[in-house]
Amino acid sequence: MLRRIYNGRTIPIVTDGQPFLTYKAARQYLLALTPEAREAAYLDMKEQGQ
Repeated sequence: MLRRIYNGRTIPIVTDGQPFLTYKAARQYLLALTPEAREAAYLDMKEQGQ
């Protein structure tokens, strides 16, 4: 799902005060979080990407 959200994006998605323009940067950030924080950040990204 994240790949689709970030594919061809020109406006960054801001999560936890950090802008993410690429799938790679977003994935790296999510993997550094605890499972609970990861789920919350993922849902935030998903909402903004729609």
